[in-house]
Order: sequence, then C-alpha cells, then structure tokens
Amino acid sequence: MDKLPTLDPVVEEDLHAFVDHALDPGRRKAVQDHLDRDPVAAATVAKFSAQRQLLRSALAPIADEPIPERLRLHSLLKHQRGSGPSVWRMAAAVVLALATGTVGGWHMRGALMPNGGIAVLAGEARSSYMAYATDAAEDADKVELLRLVSDKLQRPVEIPDLSRAGYRFVGGRLVSTVHGSAALFFYDRADGIRMAVMIRPMVREKEAPMMEQTAGNVGGVTWATSGLGYSVVGAEAPHLLHPIADEVRRQVRSKRAT
Repeated sequence: MDKLPTLDPVVEEDLHAFVDHALDPGRRKAVQDHLDRDPVAAATVAKFSAQRQLLRSALAPIADEPIPERLRLHSLLKHQRGSGPSVWRMAAAVVLALATGTVGGWHMRGALMPNGGIAVLAGEARSSYMAYATDAAEDADKVELLRLVSDKLQRPVEIPDLSRAGYRFVGGRLVSTVHGSAALFFYDRADGIRMAVMIRPMVREKEAPMMEQTAGNVGGVTWATSGLGYSVVGAEAPHLLHPIADEVRRQVRSKRAT
C-alpha cells in the first residue's frame, strides 16, 4: 500500500510568500488549508497583509514617478563608450540605492506614517475586507456587537444605517490591526455587492479630510474626525464609494450634534 505524501510544515516564509502571491497553486492551497485550521497563523497573515498595504500606500507616490531620463537604459548605453566603466558603476549604484531604499522604506514606515495615519488605516481596511468579507455573520446581534466594539474602542460606536444608499447591514466583527482594535461592519447591496466600514481610534491624525485610494480591485475612502478614523472599502472604484462615505460622515456629524 502506497504511503500518502508527507507535506512540508508551513513556516513563516510560506506566510510571507502567501501574502505576496508568490506560491505555486499546490503550495498555496496547502497554506490556505493551514490558515483555515490555525487562527494564530491566520492573524499573522492578516498582520503581514496590513503591513504590505502600509508600505504600498507609503511608497505609491514614488512608484508613480517617471524614471529620470538619465537613468534609463538607453541613456546609460549611449554614454557607455565615452564614460568607460564609471557608467556601469553608476548603474550598479542605482540598483543598490533602489534595493536599499526598499529596505529603508520598510524600516522607516513608522516615520512615513507616524502612529497609524489615515493612509495606514486605508491599508488595514483593505486587508481586513479581503480577509473577512466572505464570512460576515448574517443577522448579527447588533446590541452585543455594539457593546463589544464600544468597550474595546473605549468610546460609543454606532452602526451606520446605509439603507438609503441601497445597502443592508449583514454583520460585523472586532478585528485586530497593527495599531489596535477596530470595528468592521459589512453591508450587502441587492445585486450581491458587499462593502464594509472600518472604524478605529486615531493617535495623531484625529482630523483628516477624505482620501480616496485603490489597490487591485479594492477601492476605498478614508478620513478621520474627532479622534476616530473611518474607511469605507469594497470591490468598487473609490468614486463609487465616495457617496457612501459622505453618508457615513453625515450620520457621524448628526449624532455628535444631538
């Protein structure tokens, strides 16, 4: 009788590769099965995903800048003959600088986004949405959920009513981020589109205007008011989510005024 193949244990490198979509299909399935059985590993992957989004958000403006003409390959080749080996030393320096910049950017993430600004919250909201959007609890006990998140966030939190925008509340949960606990509320539209609202306390950016962002097929609108950060996130373009964010902000201001 043939023995079943022994699967390699899932290690931290696998979790990083899972977040970076760098695993072959077979290994990815094995890691996914492991995450389904191990909540600690699943929480670690959620943390890695949030950090990845943080770094992408922090470096997005640099990544979008065009490469200077003098550093393009055809320019380097054009001047190779006249400049001798110094051109190739310059090219090597550029590559080294880029590599160092990536690592430096990672270690400087706290300086770029001190104490979890709205750009960080936007990344956390996207990561949490992707991790939990498919298993939001239907018919959640709103009273118990609000008690839980209000106690954990140490301030009263309300579930936005988005019925006028065409969305029905379907559930929520308390999630962990790299900057503390957050409330995550899910909503469904009649056509099956699901979006979410994340809320968590802010340390520095207690007031911040709305910021649109997108990563892959997930868009969002994020802002802060009176020490709370809000992020409306879903599988739609930010300009389609903006009216929903406006409604959430309107309700928050209305509650505060009463």
